[in-house]
Amino acid sequence: MLYLVSSAGGRMKIRISNLVFALALGVTSVAAGEQKASGQVNILFDGKEVSIGPSFPRASEYAAKFAAVEPSCDPYCVVPQQTANGITTIDEHGVLAFLMSAVGRRDGLLVDARMPLDRELGFIPGSVNLPHETVEKNNEFRGDVLKALGVRTFEGVFNFTDSQQLVVFDNGPTQNDAGILISHLLEAGYPAEQIKYYRGGMQVWSVLGLTVQE
Repeated sequence: MLYLVSSAGGRMKIRISNLVFALALGVTSVAAGEQKASGQVNILFDGKEVSIGPSFPRASEYAAKFAAVEPSCDPYCVVPQQTANGITTIDEHGVLAFLMSAVGRRDGLLVDARMPLDRELGFIPGSVNLPHETVEKNNEFRGDVLKALGVRTFEGVFNFTDSQQLVVFDNGPTQNDAGILISHLLEAGYPAEQIKYYRGGMQVWSVLGLTVQE
């Protein structure tokens, strides 16, 4: 388990998903299944078979949880459709296709930008947790996190040639954890064409009845 020091003040410990580092070490086993006409997706993720699709029985329960999360700004606000220049915004079909293709080929990660306590409410199966503070410029472990994403370093210079494709999401349109993480990645030099943004997040995902995991 690795803890990072937040630059927001004090020594706030943030747990990074072990899965990110397992992937960097080649330990995680990920394979794509087939996508059916119904939108059902089956993947083998971290050694376990995961099924994602519509009509999830507890979807309304999770939708209520995610709707109750306080917005990240006051007064109530909605994040824009495009989070940053050069970043493509995708919908649920795009997320499912990404899981089938990029994650299945092990050259992509579905990234949850929320803090661990927020992720405990539920998350999209096949995703990994990368809280936005872990890639903040002043975080002393930022280089380690980028390395886990396939970024190489030489004498303090980042090389993004082999960087992972990323789809980043958070709680939904009233939150901006994903936008903050994307801005930190871009500031570090991460190529915009390697990042996509799922704006709907957990709010829209659950309202549409798609599978949620804890």
